[in-house]
Amino acid sequence: MVRQFLDMTARVRVKAPHVTHTLFVSATVRNDYTAVFDEWKPVPPSSFGNWLDAMGVDIKGDRHIGRMRKSVKVEKAIVTEGRISAAADDHTEETFATHYAQGTTLRIMSGRTIATAQQHWLDKALDRVDGPTVISGAVGEVDQDLLEDSGLSAQEAADIMAGQLDMGVSHCKNPYQGPYSRPGELCAVAPLRCLECRNAWILPSNLPQLILFKQHLERLRTVLPPQAFERLWGQSWVNLRAVLEGRTPEELDQARKHIEAGQAVLDLPLAANTEFDA
Repeated sequence: MVRQFLDMTARVRVKAPHVTHTLFVSATVRNDYTAVFDEWKPVPPSSFGNWLDAMGVDIKGDRHIGRMRKSVKVEKAIVTEGRISAAADDHTEETFATHYAQGTTLRIMSGRTIATAQQHWLDKALDRVDGPTVISGAVGEVDQDLLEDSGLSAQEAADIMAGQLDMGVSHCKNPYQGPYSRPGELCAVAPLRCLECRNAWILPSNLPQLILFKQHLERLRTVLPPQAFERLWGQSWVNLRAVLEGRTPEELDQARKHIEAGQAVLDLPLAANTEFDA
């Protein structure tokens, strides 16, 4: 092996006649592209350090190329939004995971992934659910003209004022065109999903039923695991709380008096009281 190594380095040793104390020599190319033939050293001086000296760059800490390479990888992870295939374009993904997917880089990738997933489901939810339209004011202040000014047709406003479109916790401008049923079929999920429906119109007269519905959801929160409640009723719960928080304490007290007097009843499907008892 020594003879083979000597044969392989013969031409290099010819270029380095000044090296007489060792058999092993090496050839390197400096930053100015000049070839240098000198003795072989197991731990050669850092080429990055030589480049810093040649360029007149001063840095703090260890003069190691890995520090700059790490910074470049972090920037690349930010620009590519955490896609490993793009950040590891100059080596294998295994190398990236072993040497660079640590600390700041890993947090950036995790944050980007979580934010992207959240935005995806938020956009999907907003495309599917607009929520109800809430008409504020006292009960006696709502008339057909106000409903028409809010965006309803004259016939829809008249039907709501006559109570023909009352679905329990809200009124529905078109119960045959709901987002949860086939077009032309009567909505089969009212009033459980009215607070997630863009066809729903909530009037001040619906306040007692909304309070009763809130009590129903509060009971479900004690029965269901938090993840299950959020998946099944999270949007309804958020919308319901927003509607109730927009009412005055006097209006809420008056609605509770209607409930205590037996003048308000919440009619829910039988499944609403049995589907979670198991």
